Amino acid sequence: MRSLPATLPILFVCEISFLLGHGLIMTLLGVRMSIEGFPSHMAGLLMSSFSLGFVLGSYLLEKRIRSVGHIRVFAACAGILAVTAMLHGLWVDAWAWLVWRLLGGVATAGMLMVMESWVSGESTNDNRGRVLAIYMIISTLSLAGGQWMLNLADPAGPALFSLVGMLFALALVPLSIVRIHGPRQTHDIQPQKIPLKTLFKRAPVGLVGAFTAGLMVQSFFAMTPFYGQEIGLTTGETARFMAITTMVALFAQWGLGRLSDRIDRRKVILGMAVVMTISGVLVSMLVRIDFWLLVLVACFHTAMLHTLYALSLAHTNDWLEPGEIVAANAKLMIWYGIGSIIGPFSASLVMQAIGPDGLWMFLGGASLALALFVTLRLRRRPGEPIEEVEQEPFVAVPTLETPHFTELDPRLEPTQMEFHFEEAAGTSREEAA
Repeated sequence: MRSLPATLPILFVCEISFLLGHGLIMTLLGVRMSIEGFPSHMAGLLMSSFSLGFVLGSYLLEKRIRSVGHIRVFAACAGILAVTAMLHGLWVDAWAWLVWRLLGGVATAGMLMVMESWVSGESTNDNRGRVLAIYMIISTLSLAGGQWMLNLADPAGPALFSLVGMLFALALVPLSIVRIHGPRQTHDIQPQKIPLKTLFKRAPVGLVGAFTAGLMVQSFFAMTPFYGQEIGLTTGETARFMAITTMVALFAQWGLGRLSDRIDRRKVILGMAVVMTISGVLVSMLVRIDFWLLVLVACFHTAMLHTLYALSLAHTNDWLEPGEIVAANAKLMIWYGIGSIIGPFSASLVMQAIGPDGLWMFLGGASLALALFVTLRLRRRPGEPIEEVEQEPFVAVPTLETPHFTELDPRLEPTQMEFHFEEAAGTSREEAA
Protein backbone atom coordinates (compact mmCIF):
# COMPACT_ATOMS: atom_id res chain seq x y z
CA MET A 1 0.00 0.00 0.00
CA ARG A 2 2.91 2.39 0.70
CA SER A 3 4.03 2.20 -2.93
CA LEU A 4 0.59 3.29 -4.18
CA PRO A 5 -0.63 6.89 -4.63
CA ALA A 6 -1.74 8.47 -1.34
CA THR A 7 -5.28 8.89 -2.63
CA LEU A 8 -5.92 5.15 -3.03
CA PRO A 9 -5.86 4.15 0.69
CA ILE A 10 -8.45 6.87 1.38
CA LEU A 11 -10.68 5.52 -1.38
CA PHE A 12 -10.27 1.98 -0.09
CA VAL A 13 -11.39 3.07 3.42
CA CYS A 14 -14.49 4.63 1.84
CA GLU A 15 -15.06 1.40 -0.08
CA ILE A 16 -14.88 -0.71 3.09
CA SER A 17 -17.52 1.36 4.90
CA PHE A 18 -19.79 1.48 1.85
CA LEU A 19 -19.62 -2.25 1.10
CA LEU A 20 -20.06 -3.24 4.75
CA GLY A 21 -23.35 -1.37 4.63
CA HIS A 22 -24.28 -2.83 1.26
CA GLY A 23 -23.50 -6.38 2.35
CA LEU A 24 -25.58 -5.95 5.51
CA ILE A 25 -28.66 -4.48 3.85
CA MET A 26 -28.68 -7.16 1.10
CA THR A 27 -29.03 -9.91 3.71
CA LEU A 28 -31.14 -7.89 6.16
CA LEU A 29 -33.85 -7.14 3.59
CA GLY A 30 -34.35 -10.81 2.72
CA VAL A 31 -34.60 -11.78 6.38
CA ARG A 32 -36.90 -8.88 7.27
CA MET A 33 -39.26 -9.55 4.35
CA SER A 34 -39.75 -13.09 5.60
CA ILE A 35 -40.39 -11.82 9.14
CA GLU A 36 -42.95 -9.32 7.86
CA GLY A 37 -44.69 -12.04 5.88
CA PHE A 38 -44.09 -10.49 2.44
CA PRO A 39 -44.98 -12.99 -0.32
CA SER A 40 -41.99 -14.37 -2.20
CA HIS A 41 -42.99 -12.70 -5.47
CA MET A 42 -42.94 -9.27 -3.76
CA ALA A 43 -39.52 -10.06 -2.31
CA GLY A 44 -38.26 -10.86 -5.80
CA LEU A 45 -39.82 -7.73 -7.25
CA LEU A 46 -38.13 -5.57 -4.62
CA MET A 47 -34.72 -7.01 -5.46
CA SER A 48 -35.32 -6.69 -9.19
CA SER A 49 -36.10 -3.01 -8.62
CA PHE A 50 -32.63 -2.57 -7.11
CA SER A 51 -31.06 -4.13 -10.20
CA LEU A 52 -33.13 -1.87 -12.45
CA GLY A 53 -31.95 1.17 -10.49
CA PHE A 54 -28.35 -0.06 -10.68
CA VAL A 55 -28.51 -0.38 -14.47
CA LEU A 56 -30.13 3.04 -14.83
CA GLY A 57 -27.60 4.66 -12.50
CA SER A 58 -24.66 3.11 -14.38
CA TYR A 59 -25.63 4.98 -17.54
CA LEU A 60 -27.33 8.14 -16.23
CA LEU A 61 -24.85 9.37 -13.61
CA GLU A 62 -21.74 9.41 -15.77
CA LYS A 63 -22.62 12.90 -17.09
CA ARG A 64 -23.12 14.17 -13.55
CA ILE A 65 -19.66 12.94 -12.56
CA ARG A 66 -18.14 14.82 -15.49
CA SER A 67 -20.12 17.99 -14.79
CA VAL A 68 -19.92 18.36 -10.98
CA GLY A 69 -17.02 16.08 -10.06
CA HIS A 70 -16.40 12.79 -8.31
CA ILE A 71 -16.63 13.99 -4.70
CA ARG A 72 -20.01 15.72 -5.10
CA VAL A 73 -21.61 12.73 -6.81
CA PHE A 74 -20.15 10.38 -4.18
CA ALA A 75 -21.53 12.58 -1.38
CA ALA A 76 -24.98 12.81 -2.99
CA CYS A 77 -25.21 9.05 -3.53
CA ALA A 78 -23.99 8.24 -0.02
CA GLY A 79 -26.61 10.61 1.39
CA ILE A 80 -29.38 8.97 -0.65
CA LEU A 81 -28.27 5.51 0.48
CA ALA A 82 -28.13 6.54 4.15
CA VAL A 83 -31.63 8.07 4.03
CA THR A 84 -33.25 5.20 2.11
CA ALA A 85 -31.62 2.61 4.40
CA MET A 86 -33.15 4.21 7.50
CA LEU A 87 -36.50 4.69 5.76
CA HIS A 88 -36.74 0.91 5.41
CA GLY A 89 -36.87 0.67 9.20
CA LEU A 90 -39.19 3.64 9.71
CA TRP A 91 -41.75 2.84 7.02
CA VAL A 92 -42.28 -0.91 6.66
CA ASP A 93 -44.37 -1.20 3.53
CA ALA A 94 -43.68 -3.35 0.47
CA TRP A 95 -44.56 -0.64 -2.07
CA ALA A 96 -42.55 2.02 -0.24
CA TRP A 97 -39.59 -0.34 -0.12
CA LEU A 98 -39.92 -0.77 -3.88
CA VAL A 99 -39.14 2.95 -4.29
CA TRP A 100 -36.31 2.89 -1.73
CA ARG A 101 -34.65 -0.07 -3.49
CA LEU A 102 -34.91 1.62 -6.89
CA LEU A 103 -33.25 4.76 -5.53
CA GLY A 104 -30.74 2.63 -3.67
CA GLY A 105 -29.77 0.88 -6.90
CA VAL A 106 -29.17 4.19 -8.67
CA ALA A 107 -27.08 5.54 -5.76
CA THR A 108 -25.09 2.29 -5.42
CA ALA A 109 -24.16 2.44 -9.10
CA GLY A 110 -23.11 6.07 -8.67
CA MET A 111 -20.80 5.32 -5.74
CA LEU A 112 -19.22 2.37 -7.53
CA MET A 113 -18.72 4.44 -10.70
CA VAL A 114 -16.95 7.15 -8.71
CA MET A 115 -14.69 4.67 -6.92
CA GLU A 116 -13.86 2.56 -9.97
CA SER A 117 -13.12 5.50 -12.27
CA TRP A 118 -11.17 7.27 -9.51
CA VAL A 119 -9.11 4.19 -8.63
CA SER A 120 -8.47 3.63 -12.33
CA GLY A 121 -7.37 7.25 -12.75
CA GLU A 122 -4.90 6.95 -9.86
CA SER A 123 -3.39 3.67 -11.12
CA THR A 124 -0.78 3.23 -13.83
CA ASN A 125 0.09 0.46 -16.27
CA ASP A 126 2.77 -0.71 -13.82
CA ASN A 127 0.58 -1.05 -10.72
CA ARG A 128 -2.92 -1.60 -12.15
CA GLY A 129 -2.79 -5.36 -11.57
CA ARG A 130 -1.84 -4.88 -7.90
CA VAL A 131 -4.49 -2.19 -7.44
CA LEU A 132 -7.13 -4.48 -8.97
CA ALA A 133 -6.13 -7.32 -6.61
CA ILE A 134 -6.48 -5.05 -3.56
CA TYR A 135 -9.82 -3.74 -4.84
CA MET A 136 -11.05 -7.31 -5.37
CA ILE A 137 -10.00 -8.48 -1.89
CA ILE A 138 -11.55 -5.47 -0.17
CA SER A 139 -14.80 -5.86 -2.12
CA THR A 140 -15.25 -9.53 -1.27
CA LEU A 141 -14.26 -9.31 2.40
CA SER A 142 -16.33 -6.18 3.01
CA LEU A 143 -19.46 -7.71 1.47
CA ALA A 144 -18.98 -10.84 3.57
CA GLY A 145 -18.26 -8.78 6.69
CA GLY A 146 -21.46 -6.82 6.22
CA GLN A 147 -23.44 -10.05 6.18
CA TRP A 148 -21.82 -11.17 9.45
CA MET A 149 -23.09 -7.93 11.03
CA LEU A 150 -26.65 -9.26 10.83
CA ASN A 151 -25.97 -10.83 14.25
CA LEU A 152 -25.45 -7.44 15.95
CA ALA A 153 -29.16 -6.71 16.57
CA ASP A 154 -32.65 -8.08 16.11
CA PRO A 155 -33.53 -7.92 12.38
CA ALA A 156 -37.19 -7.39 13.32
CA GLY A 157 -36.38 -3.91 14.67
CA PRO A 158 -35.06 -0.70 13.08
CA ALA A 159 -31.56 -0.84 14.65
CA LEU A 160 -29.82 -2.68 11.80
CA PHE A 161 -31.29 -0.34 9.19
CA SER A 162 -29.92 2.57 11.22
CA LEU A 163 -26.53 0.85 11.33
CA VAL A 164 -26.58 0.53 7.54
CA GLY A 165 -27.34 4.24 7.25
CA MET A 166 -24.42 5.03 9.58
CA LEU A 167 -22.01 2.94 7.50
CA PHE A 168 -23.08 4.70 4.30
CA ALA A 169 -22.67 8.09 6.00
CA LEU A 170 -19.26 7.15 7.41
CA ALA A 171 -18.06 6.42 3.86
CA LEU A 172 -18.11 10.22 3.39
CA VAL A 173 -15.79 11.02 6.29
CA PRO A 174 -12.38 10.17 4.72
CA LEU A 175 -13.19 12.31 1.67
CA SER A 176 -14.38 15.18 3.86
CA ILE A 177 -11.51 15.53 6.35
CA VAL A 178 -8.57 14.99 3.98
CA ARG A 179 -7.50 17.41 1.27
CA ILE A 180 -7.86 15.21 -1.78
CA HIS A 181 -7.79 15.77 -5.52
CA GLY A 182 -9.89 14.18 -8.21
CA PRO A 183 -8.49 11.61 -10.63
CA ARG A 184 -5.30 13.00 -12.15
CA GLN A 185 -4.79 10.62 -15.01
CA THR A 186 -7.22 9.81 -17.76
CA HIS A 187 -6.87 6.84 -20.04
CA ASP A 188 -7.77 8.17 -23.46
CA ILE A 189 -9.03 4.93 -24.89
CA GLN A 190 -10.83 5.34 -28.19
CA PRO A 191 -13.29 2.45 -28.27
CA GLN A 192 -14.34 0.90 -31.55
CA LYS A 193 -18.02 0.10 -31.97
CA ILE A 194 -18.94 -3.56 -32.15
CA PRO A 195 -22.55 -4.54 -33.03
CA LEU A 196 -24.31 -6.98 -30.73
CA LYS A 197 -24.80 -9.39 -33.63
CA THR A 198 -21.05 -9.40 -34.32
CA LEU A 199 -20.25 -9.88 -30.64
CA PHE A 200 -22.63 -12.84 -30.39
CA LYS A 201 -21.16 -14.36 -33.54
CA ARG A 202 -17.62 -14.14 -32.16
CA ALA A 203 -18.23 -15.15 -28.53
CA PRO A 204 -21.77 -16.46 -27.97
CA VAL A 205 -20.74 -18.32 -24.82
CA GLY A 206 -19.43 -15.09 -23.31
CA LEU A 207 -22.63 -13.16 -23.98
CA VAL A 208 -24.96 -15.94 -22.79
CA GLY A 209 -22.69 -16.58 -19.80
CA ALA A 210 -22.87 -12.92 -18.75
CA PHE A 211 -26.68 -12.93 -18.98
CA THR A 212 -26.89 -16.18 -17.00
CA ALA A 213 -24.49 -14.80 -14.37
CA GLY A 214 -26.72 -11.76 -13.84
CA LEU A 215 -29.76 -14.02 -13.68
CA MET A 216 -28.23 -16.27 -11.03
CA VAL A 217 -25.99 -13.99 -8.93
CA GLN A 218 -28.67 -11.44 -8.18
CA SER A 219 -31.24 -14.18 -7.56
CA PHE A 220 -28.87 -15.72 -5.03
CA PHE A 221 -28.19 -12.48 -3.14
CA ALA A 222 -31.81 -11.38 -3.31
CA MET A 223 -33.63 -14.55 -2.34
CA THR A 224 -31.23 -16.67 -0.25
CA PRO A 225 -31.79 -14.72 3.02
CA PHE A 226 -35.55 -15.01 2.43
CA TYR A 227 -35.07 -18.72 1.68
CA GLY A 228 -33.08 -19.22 4.89
CA GLN A 229 -35.84 -17.80 7.04
CA GLU A 230 -38.49 -19.83 5.23
CA ILE A 231 -36.70 -23.15 5.86
CA GLY A 232 -36.18 -22.36 9.54
CA LEU A 233 -32.57 -21.15 9.73
CA THR A 234 -31.81 -18.80 12.61
CA THR A 235 -30.65 -15.26 11.93
CA GLY A 236 -27.10 -16.25 12.89
CA GLU A 237 -27.13 -19.27 10.59
CA THR A 238 -28.42 -17.15 7.70
CA ALA A 239 -25.65 -14.59 8.28
CA ARG A 240 -22.97 -17.29 8.41
CA PHE A 241 -24.36 -18.99 5.31
CA MET A 242 -24.30 -15.75 3.28
CA ALA A 243 -20.88 -14.64 4.50
CA ILE A 244 -19.11 -17.96 3.92
CA THR A 245 -20.63 -18.56 0.50
CA THR A 246 -19.60 -15.02 -0.51
CA MET A 247 -16.00 -15.28 0.72
CA VAL A 248 -15.42 -18.50 -1.21
CA ALA A 249 -15.53 -16.43 -4.41
CA LEU A 250 -12.20 -14.85 -3.47
CA PHE A 251 -10.39 -18.18 -3.81
CA ALA A 252 -12.55 -19.65 -6.57
CA GLN A 253 -11.80 -16.87 -9.06
CA TRP A 254 -8.07 -17.34 -8.61
CA GLY A 255 -8.15 -21.13 -9.03
CA LEU A 256 -10.67 -21.32 -11.86
CA GLY A 257 -9.04 -18.36 -13.58
CA ARG A 258 -5.65 -20.07 -13.59
CA LEU A 259 -7.26 -23.23 -14.93
CA SER A 260 -9.00 -21.29 -17.71
CA ASP A 261 -5.65 -19.82 -18.81
CA ARG A 262 -4.50 -23.35 -19.69
CA ILE A 263 -7.53 -24.86 -21.45
CA ASP A 264 -10.46 -23.67 -23.53
CA ARG A 265 -12.49 -21.35 -21.30
CA ARG A 266 -15.72 -22.73 -22.75
CA LYS A 267 -14.88 -26.13 -21.30
CA VAL A 268 -14.25 -24.56 -17.90
CA ILE A 269 -17.61 -22.74 -18.09
CA LEU A 270 -19.28 -26.03 -19.06
CA GLY A 271 -17.75 -27.79 -16.07
CA MET A 272 -18.84 -24.95 -13.79
CA ALA A 273 -22.41 -25.14 -15.13
CA VAL A 274 -22.52 -28.90 -14.49
CA VAL A 275 -21.26 -28.43 -10.91
CA MET A 276 -23.88 -25.73 -10.30
CA THR A 277 -26.63 -27.94 -11.68
CA ILE A 278 -25.69 -30.90 -9.47
CA SER A 279 -25.07 -28.84 -6.33
CA GLY A 280 -28.35 -26.96 -6.85
CA VAL A 281 -30.21 -30.27 -6.68
CA LEU A 282 -28.17 -31.51 -3.70
CA VAL A 283 -28.75 -28.35 -1.66
CA SER A 284 -32.49 -28.98 -1.74
CA MET A 285 -31.90 -32.47 -0.35
CA LEU A 286 -29.31 -31.60 2.32
CA VAL A 287 -30.98 -28.58 3.87
CA ARG A 288 -32.92 -30.69 6.35
CA ILE A 289 -29.99 -33.00 7.25
CA ASP A 290 -27.16 -30.79 8.56
CA PHE A 291 -26.45 -27.05 8.40
CA TRP A 292 -22.69 -27.31 7.80
CA LEU A 293 -23.17 -29.96 5.12
CA LEU A 294 -25.58 -27.53 3.48
CA VAL A 295 -22.95 -24.77 3.63
CA LEU A 296 -20.29 -27.06 2.15
CA VAL A 297 -22.37 -28.05 -0.87
CA ALA A 298 -23.62 -24.48 -1.34
CA CYS A 299 -19.98 -23.29 -1.43
CA PHE A 300 -19.35 -25.48 -4.48
CA HIS A 301 -22.33 -23.81 -6.13
CA THR A 302 -21.40 -20.22 -5.23
CA ALA A 303 -17.71 -20.74 -6.08
CA MET A 304 -18.80 -21.40 -9.66
CA LEU A 305 -21.58 -18.81 -9.56
CA HIS A 306 -19.42 -15.86 -8.49
CA THR A 307 -16.77 -16.72 -11.09
CA LEU A 308 -19.12 -17.13 -14.07
CA TYR A 309 -19.23 -13.47 -15.11
CA ALA A 310 -15.45 -13.05 -14.83
CA LEU A 311 -14.84 -16.10 -17.04
CA SER A 312 -17.50 -15.00 -19.54
CA LEU A 313 -15.80 -11.61 -19.73
CA ALA A 314 -12.37 -13.18 -20.18
CA HIS A 315 -13.64 -15.53 -22.90
CA THR A 316 -15.21 -12.62 -24.78
CA ASN A 317 -12.05 -10.52 -24.55
CA ASP A 318 -10.09 -13.40 -26.12
CA TRP A 319 -12.00 -12.77 -29.37
CA LEU A 320 -11.70 -8.98 -29.46
CA GLU A 321 -9.30 -6.45 -30.87
CA PRO A 322 -7.87 -4.07 -28.21
CA GLY A 323 -10.00 -1.16 -29.38
CA GLU A 324 -13.19 -3.23 -29.11
CA ILE A 325 -12.79 -4.24 -25.47
CA VAL A 326 -14.46 -1.20 -23.90
CA ALA A 327 -17.56 -1.31 -26.14
CA ALA A 328 -17.88 -5.10 -25.89
CA ASN A 329 -17.53 -5.15 -22.10
CA ALA A 330 -20.22 -2.48 -21.83
CA LYS A 331 -22.56 -4.71 -23.86
CA LEU A 332 -21.79 -7.66 -21.60
CA MET A 333 -22.55 -5.47 -18.60
CA ILE A 334 -25.90 -4.52 -20.14
CA TRP A 335 -26.83 -8.19 -20.60
CA TYR A 336 -25.63 -8.95 -17.07
CA GLY A 337 -27.91 -6.13 -15.92
CA ILE A 338 -30.87 -7.47 -17.89
CA GLY A 339 -30.35 -10.87 -16.28
CA SER A 340 -30.10 -9.28 -12.83
CA ILE A 341 -33.46 -7.55 -13.35
CA ILE A 342 -35.22 -10.69 -14.57
CA GLY A 343 -33.59 -13.17 -12.18
CA PRO A 344 -34.84 -12.26 -8.66
CA PHE A 345 -38.48 -11.86 -9.69
CA SER A 346 -38.40 -15.07 -11.75
CA ALA A 347 -36.82 -17.00 -8.88
CA SER A 348 -39.47 -15.66 -6.51
CA LEU A 349 -42.26 -16.87 -8.79
CA VAL A 350 -40.75 -20.37 -8.82
CA MET A 351 -40.49 -20.25 -5.02
CA GLN A 352 -44.11 -19.20 -4.76
CA ALA A 353 -45.16 -22.09 -6.97
CA ILE A 354 -43.18 -24.95 -5.38
CA GLY A 355 -41.90 -23.60 -2.05
CA PRO A 356 -38.52 -22.35 -0.74
CA ASP A 357 -36.60 -25.09 -2.57
CA GLY A 358 -37.73 -23.41 -5.79
CA LEU A 359 -34.77 -21.01 -5.44
CA TRP A 360 -32.24 -23.80 -5.94
CA MET A 361 -34.36 -25.42 -8.61
CA PHE A 362 -34.32 -22.09 -10.45
CA LEU A 363 -30.54 -21.73 -10.06
CA GLY A 364 -29.99 -25.34 -11.10
CA GLY A 365 -32.30 -24.95 -14.11
CA ALA A 366 -30.49 -21.80 -15.28
CA SER A 367 -27.10 -23.50 -15.00
CA LEU A 368 -28.43 -26.59 -16.82
CA ALA A 369 -29.62 -24.39 -19.69
CA LEU A 370 -26.16 -22.79 -19.84
CA ALA A 371 -24.49 -26.23 -19.85
CA LEU A 372 -26.65 -27.35 -22.77
CA PHE A 373 -25.88 -24.18 -24.72
CA VAL A 374 -22.11 -24.50 -24.20
CA THR A 375 -22.27 -28.20 -25.17
CA LEU A 376 -23.94 -27.27 -28.46
CA ARG A 377 -21.26 -24.66 -29.13
CA LEU A 378 -18.47 -27.16 -28.44
CA ARG A 379 -19.92 -29.80 -30.79
CA ARG A 380 -18.83 -29.39 -34.39
CA ARG A 381 -20.10 -30.88 -37.55
CA PRO A 382 -17.74 -33.22 -39.46
CA GLY A 383 -15.33 -31.19 -41.54
CA GLU A 384 -16.03 -27.93 -39.68
CA PRO A 385 -12.74 -26.13 -38.85
CA ILE A 386 -11.70 -25.96 -35.20
CA GLU A 387 -11.77 -22.46 -33.74
CA GLU A 388 -8.45 -21.40 -32.31
CA VAL A 389 -7.67 -18.25 -30.35
CA GLU A 390 -4.80 -17.09 -28.19
CA GLN A 391 -6.28 -16.62 -24.73
CA GLU A 392 -5.45 -13.54 -22.69
CA PRO A 393 -4.55 -13.91 -18.98
CA PHE A 394 -7.58 -14.16 -16.69
CA VAL A 395 -8.48 -11.13 -14.57
CA ALA A 396 -10.66 -11.46 -11.46
CA VAL A 397 -13.82 -9.34 -11.24
CA PRO A 398 -15.67 -8.24 -8.06
CA THR A 399 -19.29 -9.15 -7.48
CA LEU A 400 -20.43 -5.55 -7.95
CA GLU A 401 -19.10 -3.50 -10.83
CA THR A 402 -20.02 -0.82 -13.35
CA PRO A 403 -18.82 -0.25 -16.93
CA HIS A 404 -15.97 1.86 -15.49
CA PHE A 405 -14.41 -1.31 -14.06
CA THR A 406 -13.06 -2.07 -17.57
CA GLU A 407 -10.48 0.68 -17.09
CA LEU A 408 -8.96 -1.25 -14.15
CA ASP A 409 -8.22 -4.28 -16.35
CA PRO A 410 -4.38 -4.53 -16.44
CA ARG A 411 -4.57 -6.08 -19.94
CA LEU A 412 -6.11 -2.87 -21.29
CA GLU A 413 -3.30 -0.42 -21.84
CA PRO A 414 -4.05 2.85 -23.61
CA THR A 415 -2.18 3.31 -26.87
CA GLN A 416 -0.08 6.40 -27.40
CA MET A 417 0.74 7.85 -30.79
CA GLU A 418 4.48 8.42 -31.26
CA PHE A 419 6.08 10.58 -33.90
CA HIS A 420 9.82 10.49 -34.56
CA PHE A 421 10.73 14.04 -35.54
CA GLU A 422 14.32 13.29 -36.53
CA GLU A 423 13.28 10.61 -39.02
CA ALA A 424 10.56 12.84 -40.42
CA ALA A 425 12.95 15.79 -40.80
CA GLY A 426 15.50 13.59 -42.58
CA THR A 427 12.88 12.31 -45.00
CA SER A 428 11.75 15.88 -45.77
CA ARG A 429 15.32 16.98 -46.56
CA GLU A 430 15.82 14.02 -48.88
CA GLU A 431 12.58 14.82 -50.72
CA ALA A 432 13.60 18.47 -51.05
CA ALA A 433 16.99 17.48 -52.48
